[in-house]
Amino acid sequence: MSSPEGNAVLLVVAFLVAFALCVGARKLVGDREVHVNSWASTLSYIATAYGVVVGFSILFLFGQFADARQAVGAEATSIGTAYNQAELFPGSRPAVQRALICYARSVPTHDWPALAEHTGGSPEVDATYLDLVLSLGERDEPATGALHAASATNLASQIGSISTAREIRIVAAETRMPPMLWALLVGGGVFVVMLIFAVTLPARRNTQALLVSMSSVFTVVLLLIVVSLANPFGTGGGRVTPRLIEETATAMTGSASPAVGAVCASDQ
Repeated sequence: MSSPEGNAVLLVVAFLVAFALCVGARKLVGDREVHVNSWASTLSYIATAYGVVVGFSILFLFGQFADARQAVGAEATSIGTAYNQAELFPGSRPAVQRALICYARSVPTHDWPALAEHTGGSPEVDATYLDLVLSLGERDEPATGALHAASATNLASQIGSISTAREIRIVAAETRMPPMLWALLVGGGVFVVMLIFAVTLPARRNTQALLVSMSSVFTVVLLLIVVSLANPFGTGGGRVTPRLIEETATAMTGSASPAVGAVCASDQ
């Protein structure tokens, strides 16, 4: 689940299930004598190790998440800047601006579903970017001055920055956590909750059930954070979205001529 409502339902279910299991397990244990001190020492070690693993996972994945979000902003900025700089080259302006519009439209339509599935970039966006690069050579004109040459270099640099930002997105989407680490996160969380149950046996039944249930909910929250960060381009709140690129595409289409802003082949 990725929506806030779905996560809230999951947390409530986790609380109720943990509470019921704790009450049932307490009935099975009965009045048996339990050496809490030995369990407490084990809990201290396991909980510390588990916290380190969870913290490392969140820190690593958040770095990838932040890089992906920053790359989207850089990509949108480069697209808009290249579109404006193309105005300085009347001969190749229509081809370059149309290629930029088609690329910006294709990213949300084709790249984002591929990123959400961890399959890398889409072939459609590869094709639109190739068209963008080739558009620089259409009706090329020799440089007539230092300013013109610098502008041409900057335009080519902006288009190169688009590719760099896209590669950062793709790398972030392809980052996968090893199955063994997932098993450690889930299994370790269950083990920690079980140890908390053992340590809180001297408490009253309802008090113990409440403590164990709250610990279970906290553990589930940590796992949900890891799951969300592990899929930065998935659906749901708090994920990396192509909103900035979509806004840039809308602005470019609004300022372009009908021929330049017409429907692209990648739109279909």
